[in-house]
Amino acid sequence: MTYQIASALIPFFFSMGAGFFAGKVNPGRMPLSSINTMLVDYALPFALFLYTARIKPADLASHATLIAVLAVVMLAPYLISLALSRLWFRVNLGHAAVRSVTIGMPNFAAVGLPLLHAVYGDDSRLTVALAITTASVVMSPAALILLERSRSHTTNTTNSTETRSGLLYTALQNTFLKPVVLAPIAGVAFAVLGWRLPDLATQSLNIVGSTTAGLALFSTGLILAAQPFRLDVEVWVGVALSNVLQPLLALILVTILGLKREIAGQAILLSAIPCGSFGILFGLPYGVTDATAGTTLVASSILSAATLSITIILIGGH
Repeated sequence: MTYQIASALIPFFFSMGAGFFAGKVNPGRMPLSSINTMLVDYALPFALFLYTARIKPADLASHATLIAVLAVVMLAPYLISLALSRLWFRVNLGHAAVRSVTIGMPNFAAVGLPLLHAVYGDDSRLTVALAITTASVVMSPAALILLERSRSHTTNTTNSTETRSGLLYTALQNTFLKPVVLAPIAGVAFAVLGWRLPDLATQSLNIVGSTTAGLALFSTGLILAAQPFRLDVEVWVGVALSNVLQPLLALILVTILGLKREIAGQAILLSAIPCGSFGILFGLPYGVTDATAGTTLVASSILSAATLSITIILIGGH
């Protein structure tokens, strides 16, 4: 069990640590905005399309309950965080969006595949692919719509020609034209229609798509190096929502729904993955940098060494 835990966690922390080291040694010299563009607009969409286009329709149907569990597990802390940020901590919409998506969207893209492969082997690839796709289809719009509305609202304070419905329409339009949202939707459609990707197309897309995990972890380290570390009540609430509530909620749901033991364990382990950096990365093009989200990401990642180890032990004991 010790080797299993080490195999799952050491590569994750090493890659993130490399980005953190690079950010500290060369502060301001690492092109985070370019890495972000490469990751969000190219590497991740390519990977998501490949993951989803190769899903068999029968597998998609048989994993429908798992998809629903993962969606609830992400949306519940997202909505709680968003409500707390807006109503209790009095944060503006753009910053609230970054914080709530950082908390609600685990780092599936970077951590999911190596972590579940170490624990469950090759059979977990489909589960990870569905988790990444669910996160992209559900959580990416959840972030981008609010960020678009925040930017439109700011512009609208000086130019009140758009109605509220017009702002929402613009936000939705801009969101669903993003590659990170279009790619998994296109891949699912491709799979449902029964089409097969030519081997040459798969190999070509995979050259860039296979860099997703490394880029996501490295960029997370860069973000951690650049973020001021400021622990406060909101950070601890965010860490509790991400590292504790999500896996507990997954445990409750898989128990109620009676998921098979292996799929249930994979769902719980995925839900125990710490905060991801995509909420922060989504905010950068909108000029939203949030120290609270950054600190939550740092604290969640550090504490995940304990929470993931406990989760692996518990699901391994079932």
